[in-house]
Amino acid sequence: MTLDKIIRRFGTCSKDCYGSCVFHGEWNDNAEKLKFLRAIPSKIHPFTQGFFCPKLNKRESLVYHSERIVTPLKHVGAKGRNEFDPLSLEEALTIIAEKLGEVKSLHGPESIVAAFSSGNYGLISRLAPLRFFNKLGATITTGGICNEGGCDSLEKMLGTYSTTNPFQLKSKAAKIIVIWGSNLPVTNIHAYSFVKKAMKNGSILIVIDSRNHKLAQEAHFFIQPYPGTEYLVAKLIINQIINRNGQDAEFLFNHIEDPEIFLSKVSKLDTGKVIQQTGVDANILNEVIDLLIQHKHETIFNVGYGIQKYYHGGDTLQLIALLQVILGNFGSPGTGLVYSQSDFNKEIIRPIVQYITNNPPIPRNNKIMLIDLGWALNSPKYKMIFIYNFNPASSLPNQNLLRHTLSRDDLFVVVIDMFLNQTTKYADIVIPAKFGVENDDIYTPYYIPGVSINEGGPCPNPNCLTNYEFFQKLAHKIGWQDDLEFHDSQRMIMEKSIKMLPKIFQKDINEKGYHILFDEDDVPFKEVSFLSQPLKIKLDKNLLIEDFVNCETFSKDSNQFYLISPSHIQFIHSQFGQIHSNYLNQFEKIFLHPSDIKRLNLKINNGVTVSNRYGESNYILDEKIELKPGVALIYSGSPFGFNRNLNVNLFTPQTPEKSHLSGSFNSAIIKISQ
Repeated sequence: MTLDKIIRRFGTCSKDCYGSCVFHGEWNDNAEKLKFLRAIPSKIHPFTQGFFCPKLNKRESLVYHSERIVTPLKHVGAKGRNEFDPLSLEEALTIIAEKLGEVKSLHGPESIVAAFSSGNYGLISRLAPLRFFNKLGATITTGGICNEGGCDSLEKMLGTYSTTNPFQLKSKAAKIIVIWGSNLPVTNIHAYSFVKKAMKNGSILIVIDSRNHKLAQEAHFFIQPYPGTEYLVAKLIINQIINRNGQDAEFLFNHIEDPEIFLSKVSKLDTGKVIQQTGVDANILNEVIDLLIQHKHETIFNVGYGIQKYYHGGDTLQLIALLQVILGNFGSPGTGLVYSQSDFNKEIIRPIVQYITNNPPIPRNNKIMLIDLGWALNSPKYKMIFIYNFNPASSLPNQNLLRHTLSRDDLFVVVIDMFLNQTTKYADIVIPAKFGVENDDIYTPYYIPGVSINEGGPCPNPNCLTNYEFFQKLAHKIGWQDDLEFHDSQRMIMEKSIKMLPKIFQKDINEKGYHILFDEDDVPFKEVSFLSQPLKIKLDKNLLIEDFVNCETFSKDSNQFYLISPSHIQFIHSQFGQIHSNYLNQFEKIFLHPSDIKRLNLKINNGVTVSNRYGESNYILDEKIELKPGVALIYSGSPFGFNRNLNVNLFTPQTPEKSHLSGSFNSAIIKISQ
């Protein structure tokens, strides 16, 4: 191979994680098969920093994996197994178009559902298919399954859910860094590098988490509450700060509505009872409270999304944010609350989203909350569903209900994906998808605000399509070939989107492939101007005195456990099973604290039955010393695509987070028996 055959293209990792790593893709466009050679992480990008996470540092192995779907597939036999016959793309389009026409004629366009999420995080990959569904008048999913409840709760309280430049984590002004419910070495390795750098510069790390993981072991102080009691920990810290007169009184009175009522409610807390309920070490907690008071105006919080995956998750986010409010930790270097930063991008990308979706002035679409998809499909009024960017038979709660509804004989299911997975088991037709590096797309990361692009390289498989390309072809198939919204190629949509950005964005994207909203030393909202109208923090005062009720009931039964379902370090949302197959056995296990295994007279590596009112399955027992007694762990994102049906969401409650915008995945109670 000669050097002149190698082409470099700007790239962005398409996966739904904090990183959105920026890279240069090296391509040999003239190669018959292996056109994509490798991805080189950007060394000049201040977040990517020249390295990838371990999940996808060999993405070329996934792009050209032998199990990749490269031709359309038609299901044979009963649904529930990945058994298919191949067919041509033209045949697949004909079958789908005929079924769509039949369903629309007999049942109306609203009986057709578009179900999608963020499996490919690109704006065009996620949203351009809505050009088709908006015109059709179909039903579309809305909301999410992840952090939406927390974002909604923070926005109601503060006027926004994005208040802080994440680069402030490594600011020399941040004397205290609190990582609350976020296992950074697994979920956000680049932010972890910020924290490590800050610790070398003298910052004190405090970790509050229900698991004693690597970051907790590296922390100066570690507080380990029982899952679901984080809100009590926040209440207790608030109570003690006020009782010790450690609050920033001026900030509090200037920015909270009815501060006198607020202060009167704070004092109503039984400290001893809370210590018992949460299981935290009172001595360590007191040391942490002293440090927070000592370093008010010098403390930054980074909060993970798992915190809000309880029924009362949004309320917990409000209480954690309130901690920073009473200490005055906003609007100055080294302070703030880092959660989701995508609100910084909204005004910039709003016109781009409207263009990408060809959003009609008066939307005609019916909506289904994504978290309620299983319940919704139980209704016979829905007759056809298109699923893309999404593996609902892995990621949604109450899997038995969802899989039952996807198995309906009168529901025609079309899935667009790269590999067979749990959802394709229920597909009538599977369309082979292009991988992220083969897509022209534009990305708006939700941890480091800004915009980046991916310049798609050639796919050697002619039947593989981007999401937009598939619906563009389907539009032509059903007679919409003259409609202008289906004339642009995906490259043209990306280029037009870039031209809608401010000039400085365009310049950086053309030269580097990305633009970041903040310089590393920027401090947004120096005047605390993010506050909601009338410029006062709106807090539900009852949060300070109420006990939150879990959507599941925990009894004292000796074989009942609180179930948590974190992601595995090698996987994101059921992806990468093909290239990390040596870790697949981790999804066949349930982990307990050694004392629980001994108490129940169980043995490691033996089979156990896991059950609750939603489902039952068999797992292999293993131990994790980092768990608290009474807590069980099963990894989320099971990538099994064939005949094994293990999935932690068999046990996840249907009841969503109380905002009804996302799931209460960490609110499951299970029984374990031999």
